[in-house]
Amino acid sequence: MRARLAAHDGDPAAGAALTAAVGRLREQGTPYHLAHGLLDHARYLLESGDSSPATAAIDEARTIGLRLRCQPLLDRAGAMSPGAPRVRA
Repeated sequence: MRARLAAHDGDPAAGAALTAAVGRLREQGTPYHLAHGLLDHARYLLESGDSSPATAAIDEARTIGLRLRCQPLLDRAGAMSPGAPRVRA
């Protein structure tokens, strides 16, 4: 949550905080929470103009959403990549 708030507030350390948060989610979180963390990080990267790693994070989150059959995750990922076809769980 702190990393998300840092990004929202325009803190220059937000990128590093989001990267660290995703790392912690990979080690200790659930796939569901990891997917949301990836999408938070992707949004930050897109707003920073760094689209290639953002696309990779969105794709990973979409893969998790498909595996979990979680339509809200798929919808969120789809909204972040408008050119991608709509995916159903």
